[in-house]
Amino acid sequence: MLYFIDGEVVRLSSKFIVLKSGNIAFRIFVHPETIVQIGDQKEKIRIFVYLNVKENALELYGFLTQEELEFFELLNSVAGVGPKSALALLGLGEVKNLKAAILSNKVEVLTKTPGIGRKTAERIILELKSKISTEEGAIEGLESDLELEDALLDLGYSKSDIKKIINQVPNKQSPLNERLKAALKLLGGKK
Repeated sequence: MLYFIDGEVVRLSSKFIVLKSGNIAFRIFVHPETIVQIGDQKEKIRIFVYLNVKENALELYGFLTQEELEFFELLNSVAGVGPKSALALLGLGEVKNLKAAILSNKVEVLTKTPGIGRKTAERIILELKSKISTEEGAIEGLESDLELEDALLDLGYSKSDIKKIINQVPNKQSPLNERLKAALKLLGGKK
């Protein structure tokens, strides 16, 4: 089946991109972080894809890395987690951080995703814990980013602006107030 598509992004939406490859344009659902990473790129890009076959439609879900695609497929294999929920989960943060949340039984991290309740989060942890591994310190990085994101949301910044700068804020082990100052400098006066 399809594995990746090389092409030029001709349209960005909040939930999908349109990727033109040859004389065909594909609508590919992506998470918001992917849209931020693509930005205004004009050169050809490679999108790893997952084809979801439904009774009345064919949907493509896209990722910038093979690792994201493989983790998406793992999430999608859990009962009660469909492709849209799996994509939303990937929008929480980097794959290594999500794996760390699963390995450390951090239900509260997974339930930050719209459509993922406590029972579904517990099922994800139960079914995937034995199938994954992660780098040390990843959970602290995810918690640090989520804490910073919550603080910036409370200050009135948009989620899309926050996603654009959150990985640029240095030293995830620093106290929240130091990371918040750095984030505010990166955001400038946006609100």
